[in-house]
Amino acid sequence: MISYSKNIIFTFSVLILFILLLIGCSTVSNRIQTSLTQAIDIGNSITCHNNCKQEWERAQIWLAKHSKWKIQTVTDVLIQTFYPVGSEPSYGFSITKEPAGQGNYIIRMELVCGNMFGCDPKPQDVKKAFYYYIKNGVDLLPEMGNFAAIR
Repeated sequence: MISYSKNIIFTFSVLILFILLLIGCSTVSNRIQTSLTQAIDIGNSITCHNNCKQEWERAQIWLAKHSKWKIQTVTDVLIQTFYPVGSEPSYGFSITKEPAGQGNYIIRMELVCGNMFGCDPKPQDVKKAFYYYIKNGVDLLPEMGNFAAIR
């Protein structure tokens, strides 16, 4: 009778562990795909006009909300966070504003993942959400528990 109880407990424990592993496999990128459908055609940069004051402020706000790392540098042409330490599975960001002539500027994001196995969400999803926010002022990345989308 005792052996039968131990088998049931063992089987139940294995089942719970398997369920927890399945839940853990649900990535942030998978959970935000519905939100990102609005940004499917956003492109790899944002073009703006007249010094891009509003867009540049949005870039700072987006990083403050979504980066795990503090903003290290802010100038008229560069916003940069600290970069991940060691093999931290999070992103460090560098945002540039480049003159494109005739009063136009191009805002671009570069990101560095601190983990050789990658970060979650995927880099292209992070960029889509960032560019959409810069262009439209709408944040597509909802607060997601401890993740805060990108943390």
